[in-house]
Amino acid sequence: MISTLTLRQLKTALEQAKQEKNELFVEAASPERWSEVRKDERYAAFWERLETQAALLSGSPAIAPLFSDFILFGETGDRKTYEEKQNHLFSGLHVFSMLAMTDDRPEWNKGLENAIWSICNEYTWVLPAHVGLYVNEYPHGIWEEPLPPRETVDLFSAMAGFVLAEIIHRQSSRLHPWVVARAKAEIERRIFQVYFHDPVPQNWELKTNNWPAVCASSIGAAAIYLIEDSEKLAGMLWRVIGVLRQYLSGFDEQGATSEGPHYWQFGFSQLVCFAELLKERTGGRIMLLTEPKIEHIAQFPYYCLLTDGKVINFSDASHEIQLHTGFIQRLRDYFPSVALLPEEYQLKVIPANWTEASRLMLWSPPVQHSEAGGVPAERVQERMFAGNQWFISKVRQADGRVAAFAAKGGHNEEPHNHNDLGHFILHIDGTTVLADIGIGVYTKQYFQPEYRYETIHAGSHGHSVPIIEGCRQGFGRTYRTELLHSEITENKARFVLDLTQAYECSTLQRLTREFVWHRPEHEGVQLVLTDIAEFHESPAVYQEVFICGVEPRQLGPGRIALGEAEMIFEEGEWEIEVQEQWTVSHRGDRNMFHRLILTRQRSSLSMECRFRFQLTY
Repeated sequence: MISTLTLRQLKTALEQAKQEKNELFVEAASPERWSEVRKDERYAAFWERLETQAALLSGSPAIAPLFSDFILFGETGDRKTYEEKQNHLFSGLHVFSMLAMTDDRPEWNKGLENAIWSICNEYTWVLPAHVGLYVNEYPHGIWEEPLPPRETVDLFSAMAGFVLAEIIHRQSSRLHPWVVARAKAEIERRIFQVYFHDPVPQNWELKTNNWPAVCASSIGAAAIYLIEDSEKLAGMLWRVIGVLRQYLSGFDEQGATSEGPHYWQFGFSQLVCFAELLKERTGGRIMLLTEPKIEHIAQFPYYCLLTDGKVINFSDASHEIQLHTGFIQRLRDYFPSVALLPEEYQLKVIPANWTEASRLMLWSPPVQHSEAGGVPAERVQERMFAGNQWFISKVRQADGRVAAFAAKGGHNEEPHNHNDLGHFILHIDGTTVLADIGIGVYTKQYFQPEYRYETIHAGSHGHSVPIIEGCRQGFGRTYRTELLHSEITENKARFVLDLTQAYECSTLQRLTREFVWHRPEHEGVQLVLTDIAEFHESPAVYQEVFICGVEPRQLGPGRIALGEAEMIFEEGEWEIEVQEQWTVSHRGDRNMFHRLILTRQRSSLSMECRFRFQLTY
């Protein structure tokens, strides 16, 4: 309905439902439901942890980060120091609000009041990394100015407004009226005045990544809670819905986002929260989630699941994921085609975050199912996401093991972009033998192209793609691929990309990359990669790079072992080099990768480079 909804329909639905006084976030309104949750053995450790945190926060309340913490991002590019302290400050809001739902203890109500008051005293809810987002030169020309930039709305401030609005709606009878009034006034000043009273678009309204979903959904949810005038609310939500349409346009018709499953969860889950609140505020008259494209989007992460907690992690993403069972179950309520989560992909540690924790415990099914959802009973699970030029396939072998392959095209100015056109992943039963390095450390520099694409995480030299006479892939939308052919048959899948425009190399005339994924039912699975390169003049240096998640071992001429796969290529044509590559992710994880570099010993005007990867078990 989100694609066809009109302003008149929205306004009429809000007006018709006004007299019904529908409860918002129905599950959280019932003391009996909270009593059930508190007694649920699955969540016992969570509640115990919360009580420990509450005792610590009561004895030593969190304080707002200092100015020296705030300015650190502008001075050095460090964002972690401030954000950790900001999260600690907000922890009181989450911890005491959760506990107060299950027990009316005076110390918890007091802790919640103090947390809300401290948050309202902050200079801004916007993270330093996002200050001045509306400036075209961002992040340049922000921190050197004599006056701070005007207020904006970022991910964190929008979510803060949503959480505060929901908590005071639930807890207002227990809170001092001055605290409630203060929270409402700060949401009005920091969120509604900034967003709804200025027609200049926010930076994120023009994008199709997770930002418009998180920001617009959170702002809309806060408005649903705080704005009683249905006509005024209709106008406010109409802007929100326009932004959400923009967000959904970033998914292709098959439901894929180039940001991958991690940012899918971050953005799409917020849209689900907003859609559910709008359904309740309109008495079920407006249901945004009921249309085919939404169903495809809901199914997307299941195609990205590999095995053993591993996931397709193109762009800025970790190679492992846990999905929120509450959000998944809510999507299943709308779309039975959404599969159940395998146990290794279910969120185990409940976050001490009001929005996520409440939906996980209240929306998850009473008993977790053990049925595997990521790799169903079918022998082959695969999909061509033509709009984003992704192909993903998982194959269950006769012995129960799983082999998976994924490759991508697109363009090199995607959300959380890496210069990775033609890059691919090969996974064999828990081990990603040909890998994606994934997410780097988020600093100011990491989001500046002149630095970002020199890093091993985002530059094409950190991906399994060719390097031609020292030329790597370029950054920008003009650096792109053309999908020449895609075909899925009973025994194989074929995926062919033209990579010519991905490089700015004067000698290159044409470069195509063909993937043939052989998966006959009674024979071994294998991947055949063929690069055909044509030149105006013979290149001085031509290299094929492969990012390995395991250490390559040379078995003989033209043969290299990659864990449970063997790489076979034309012997005598390549000089082999292996480089160890330690990396650090945004979450602080250290990982070892190996860059396998094959340098062509004899180049010519036209070269066909073929590599076969066959499973050895």
